[in-house]
Amino acid sequence: MAPVDNPENKDPWVLPQLDFRVEDLSHPGAKLFFRQIPNPYDAIKRAVEASWKWLYVVTPPLAVRRVKRITLTIRPMDGVAYTFGSDDGSEKEVHFSLNHIVNSHKGDTEIKKDIRVREEILGVLVHEIVHCYQYNGQGTAPGGLIEGIADCVRLHESLSPPHWRRAPPKGKHVPEPDGKWVWDWNWDAGYERTAYFLDWIDTTSETWPNSPYTRQKKPEPNAMSSTRSAPPPSASSIPIQISPPTLAPSPPLGKGLFFRALNARLKDAKWSSETDLFLELTNWPRDALWEAYCAGN
Repeated sequence: MAPVDNPENKDPWVLPQLDFRVEDLSHPGAKLFFRQIPNPYDAIKRAVEASWKWLYVVTPPLAVRRVKRITLTIRPMDGVAYTFGSDDGSEKEVHFSLNHIVNSHKGDTEIKKDIRVREEILGVLVHEIVHCYQYNGQGTAPGGLIEGIADCVRLHESLSPPHWRRAPPKGKHVPEPDGKWVWDWNWDAGYERTAYFLDWIDTTSETWPNSPYTRQKKPEPNAMSSTRSAPPPSASSIPIQISPPTLAPSPPLGKGLFFRALNARLKDAKWSSETDLFLELTNWPRDALWEAYCAGN
């Protein structure tokens, strides 16, 4: 297949070799899969292109992780899916549960069941293929953040399942001397919980052409803890701007920009308690953003 040219990068977007395997063709999940996904190649290709679009369409151009081969295996197993790869990252394998496909065939009518299982298959594929391409701070980023970014891409591809809810955790304010909030779960809980937090940062911020990625709307004052004040404005250390995608229509300003910028930063930056990448990219500490999100949703 001819490469798709990327105007922002001298190197072309090159699709990896896409392989597909089935274990147990008689499994009802396999029959459901082929009924809804008659061309597995197209489904995997769509997931690859979604990963490119949401992770790499940034300025300055970000080097795409070179993946030479992706193998999708659908087989009977517990759980939903998982991804692993070779030591150099050039070959990836995605294993997808046929049992989960059967369990996702739900709805009031056969049509609704078919729609639900198709969207679940495509959504899980997008999530897992993102793991093939996203950066992870050289293995130091929290697992919950990695899963949250993958689900954020799934969210922006309009493939979120019905059980997802934009619902922050409940919390309570601890009296002095701590003077802080304690939540039922934290920002890095992972999956859709973290995805909605990352999406909230986008929807309360904007990126303007030719300017750094900075917050345009501050968290409400009552969302801050009694011992924390807002940080002074400062320019982002990395000017991440939106660029016209080569593979799909451009998302509106404020949609998907933050987790793209975060992915770009995780290419070289290692995650540590001394470095707050959220502060670098938004001018607000991560904990302040989290408290504002929890208090305002």
